[in-house]
Amino acid sequence: MSYVVSRHSPITFGTYNMKKKWKITLIIAALAVILVAFILSNPLRRSEETIRSRLLQDMPLGSHLEDVRGYVQSKGWEISYVNENRGFLDQRIKPNAVVGEKSIRASLGDYIDIPFLANVTVFWGFDKDSRLIDIWVWKTWDGP
Repeated sequence: MSYVVSRHSPITFGTYNMKKKWKITLIIAALAVILVAFILSNPLRRSEETIRSRLLQDMPLGSHLEDVRGYVQSKGWEISYVNENRGFLDQRIKPNAVVGEKSIRASLGDYIDIPFLANVTVFWGFDKDSRLIDIWVWKTWDGP
């Protein structure tokens, strides 16, 4: 006596569903890993000090104001202002102090830090000869 199992039998159908569920689960897990990797790869998520160090590698202390301005523009960052008459107000220290005699302020961009929107702003301070003397990376968060 031989048995014929149709593709609609409970045994085959159950096995098919299990395989399908595993594939869907694996696809969802893979997409989640890719999404997390993408989010974490955003350089704006790095610490303020890490971002500052990276900026100083590209434009070290002593760099000229015009070189820094060109660098910022080449990166496509939004320059808020270039002030040739005043440095920036450094709020890292108390009491706040003005750094330099000239300054540039630029927004490097935003990222979502659930449930907040984070912004990374950078201030470059220059001496009277337009030479870079300090950088301040400032992160701010806006709530929902």
